[in-house]
Formats: sequence, structure tokens, C-alpha cells
Amino acid sequence: MAIAWLNGDWLAPEAARVSVFDRGFMFGDGVYEVMAVYGGRVFMLDAHLARLGRSLAAARMAAPMGDEALRDLLRAAVRKSGERLALLYLQVTRGASLPRRHAFPSAAEPTLLVTVMPAPGLAREHIRPYRLASREDCRWARGDIKATSLIANVLMKNEALAEGCDEALLLRDGMVTEAAAANLFIVADGGIATPPASQELLHGITRGHLLALARGAGLAVQERPVSLEEALAASEVWLTSTSLEVWPVSHIDGKPIGEGAPGEVFQQVDALFQESKRALKG
Repeated sequence: MAIAWLNGDWLAPEAARVSVFDRGFMFGDGVYEVMAVYGGRVFMLDAHLARLGRSLAAARMAAPMGDEALRDLLRAAVRKSGERLALLYLQVTRGASLPRRHAFPSAAEPTLLVTVMPAPGLAREHIRPYRLASREDCRWARGDIKATSLIANVLMKNEALAEGCDEALLLRDGMVTEAAAANLFIVADGGIATPPASQELLHGITRGHLLALARGAGLAVQERPVSLEEALAASEVWLTSTSLEVWPVSHIDGKPIGEGAPGEVFQQVDALFQESKRALKG
């Protein structure tokens, strides 16, 4: 069943409430993580908590509790939910404070929210390749912080949806940063390439895991700049994220990618990813 934990209380998700003066509500002053649960176990938990720590530090925000206590809480949330296939969400805000002002409050307690929601889509019963619409990346310059302030991502994603596409491909001066809610990979010249980790894009946990799996399998992989023109000419394009895992792309701006269907390299790396899931559940 879906469940929430908010500042020490177990609740039904729809019963969770925060103050209207919470800075997450007022300013989007918070950070978050989304984790996959396979077979009742949290996937890549240590990597997610490490990124949470980096986001908290970059946002100059206090950790709500120590890493071990947080691990225990997240695992308890999964056990209490009884879910075997789910998305685990964790959000930390700077807390509630009055009066409303931009300056950091001196005494606010962080707000910590954890939810576990069933995610049948992670079963991947049907993969329909995505269509992408390119957009100029209008976000701030710290895409590496997994902040709750996502209005730009939301707007660009919905512009893509309004065009009949599934996701927005974000560009800065003609170079790909990422998608609105995923990282991007291409297959070109016989190798795999993805934009390098920088402050302009999220250092995706699935992205990093896939890079390690591909390199371990002896595949040629590069982290380097990728232009829109190169993505359009690629033989394969995929997206990676916690909720998508590895997901093929069939079109960008109406142009077919390769044959417009999942390619051979995608099939290979997806098989590697699925095997890593089975190893976790075993």
C-alpha cells in the first residue's frame, strides 16, 4: 500500500500536511531523491544518499538525520508499505519560518518527507519509444542540484507533450544538456556517448550505473559534448532515469532516429540493466 512518513509520523499519503510557511512550499527551497524498489529492496540506495548529501551541501541545507538513520527509515518505509515494485520518494526542505523572506532562517527545523508508491510501470511490460522535442534549456545553471524548484522542467515537458511528443530535449547553444526528467545517451560511430557530468545537468544515478555496466561489458563509452545535430544523426538515442530505467527514443523534432525502433546496442545495455536488477532481488 502507498505510505508516507512526515517529520516522525506514518500517514496515508493523502493525509500528509505541511505548513503553508514551509520554505519548500514558498520558495521551492528543498532537495529530493527518487529511488526504485525492486523485490522489496531499494535500488542503488548508497548512490542516491550520496547525491542527496551533495545536494544538501550545495544548497547549504542541514541534513535531517544521519545517513544510517536515514537508511533505516527508508528501508522501514518499504517494509511497512509491503510494496515489492515501487518508487520511493524522499524530500528535504529548509522547514517552516516566519516572516516570509529570502534570507535563511536561523532556527527552522528541516522538513523530511518519505513516500512509497506502487509503480507497476517499472515492470516494463511494454516499451514504446519516446518522441522528443528540442527546447532551449532555460533553467538556472545548477542542474546538478536535485532541487524541488522544477517549474522550468515542467513547462518544457508540457510544451513537448502539447506537440504530441513524450519528453523535451534541452539544449544550450546547440549542445544537449539532458531531457526535462532524464539523461541522454546516443550511439554514434560505433560507440556510446553521453554529455559529461557538469553543473548544467543532473548526475543521474541510472546514468552512472549504466556507464559502469557498459564499460564493464567492454563497450566503447565516452562522456563528451553532444550536439543536437549529432543526436539527430545518431543510429540510436536513449534516455535514462530511475522511473524510465533505459528507454529508447524513436524521433527528435519529428525526425526518425535510426530505424525508429529500439536498436541493438539499446537491447544490449538494457539486458545488462535488467540483470543488475535481478542480482539485487536475489
